[in-house]
Amino acid sequence: MPDREREIPKEIREFLASEAPFDLVLYAGDLTGPEVLEWLKGLGEEVKAVRGNMDYLPLPEEALVELDGVKALVVHGHQVRPRGNLDALSAMALSRGARVIVHGHLHKPLIKEHKGVLHLNPGSVTGTWGGSSLGGDPTFMIVRPSKGALEVDLYALKGGRLERSSYSLRI
Repeated sequence: MPDREREIPKEIREFLASEAPFDLVLYAGDLTGPEVLEWLKGLGEEVKAVRGNMDYLPLPEEALVELDGVKALVVHGHQVRPRGNLDALSAMALSRGARVIVHGHLHKPLIKEHKGVLHLNPGSVTGTWGGSSLGGDPTFMIVRPSKGALEVDLYALKGGRLERSSYSLRI
């Protein structure tokens, strides 16, 4: 935003505000404007945002965080080719000692274990199109660490209503 979308849908903004504050807010790139970063800072105690290929902000290329003692790497994903290359993204995570990788760039959600790395791609909070996607439903994730597992809720805005899919993933 504001390059391809004018705002995050009101339903998502209101839901996240009602759930805040979060311990940690992760954003996997393509903020494109400072207003989104400021909004994120209001959602949690700590915010880690990385630079995407559409970003003009001085953000880091990657961030390492801990989720209940497990290292997670946050990247946008434009660093690998072809787009969404799980082999390359897994190798990137493992080279940094991470067993979880949070990445974007696909503009569609993905939850998948690949080569010993758990991939979490929240999709696009605006549902906007990207290089590998014609766009779709706005999506995001809420992740809760829980004794050797991650409880992941994937939310999609469909017809003005948030729909939740829940996953329990061993880490």
